[in-house]
Amino acid sequence: MILIDAINHIKDAKSVIVVSHIAPDGDAIGTVTGMYKVLKKMGKEVDVFIDDEIPEMYYFVPNVEKISRPFYKEADVVLIFDCADEERLGSTKELLKTSAVTINIDHHISNTLYAKLNYVDTNAAATAEIAYQIVKLLGVEFDEEIATSFYTAILTDSGGFMYESTTSITHQIAGDLINNGAKFKEIGDKVFNTLKFNKAKLLGRALNSLTLYKDGRVAYMEILKKDFQETNTNLSHIENIITYARNIEGVEVAVLLVEKEGEIKISLRSKEKIDVNKIANIFDGGGHVRAAGCSIKGNIGEAKEKILQTIFKELEG
Repeated sequence: MILIDAINHIKDAKSVIVVSHIAPDGDAIGTVTGMYKVLKKMGKEVDVFIDDEIPEMYYFVPNVEKISRPFYKEADVVLIFDCADEERLGSTKELLKTSAVTINIDHHISNTLYAKLNYVDTNAAATAEIAYQIVKLLGVEFDEEIATSFYTAILTDSGGFMYESTTSITHQIAGDLINNGAKFKEIGDKVFNTLKFNKAKLLGRALNSLTLYKDGRVAYMEILKKDFQETNTNLSHIENIITYARNIEGVEVAVLLVEKEGEIKISLRSKEKIDVNKIANIFDGGGHVRAAGCSIKGNIGEAKEKILQTIFKELEG
């Protein structure tokens, strides 16, 4: 699919549902809230669904309150942003069975092209970069709310413009969003420099588990179910925690294991040499070359052994 196909369907639609993945991050939340405002400005009937809790750190994003848990509803078009496969949609995937034109717009290299129409640009640092292009092609004027949402998305998914996925185009788009009202310092402070006390306590638990392997090239952290209970936190509080392991001098691969009921959620990050998307694919996960994730059934001890041995093998290869 070329992007103009999506544009034509959006223009023709009277009703649009905008969705993104479970365990939503800044790119997911910023993109769907920005597109909500764009579509409302076009006079569309709009619903925004995410089948999960919204992390507190993103409560400042304009129109975040418009995001609700999914329910069955017909629409002319379903826009799916930043979701590599349909299982990551949670119960929202039921919308794929409706008569709507489903359009999958993403930047993950692991995208499975599950919708009726699919547009994947793996060169984009964030899905919001693609959404920005869509808005331009739709001819909708940016305002402060749209700019704030998209800037938040790009800032977070590019790691504060530090990940190698960041390009000159990323900076050009960010600059235009600032010109349209995004307050870059205020957004940066909210995302990177503000920490709730309970998340600080959870971070402490993760850091207390921090272990280095392979001469300091692999950093491991874990968060147990009891850590969530004892710090009054949940899965929505784990975002960015793995960054502390990745940023350690000499570390090439960082891994965070999070204990859930019956399975272990795994986050992977790397710096320059290791393709963590390849590692995640082994366990039916995916993502990007430098940031990926997967889940493993069983207990945390078994999952730790499996993922570490896979990482070690990749390092030696």
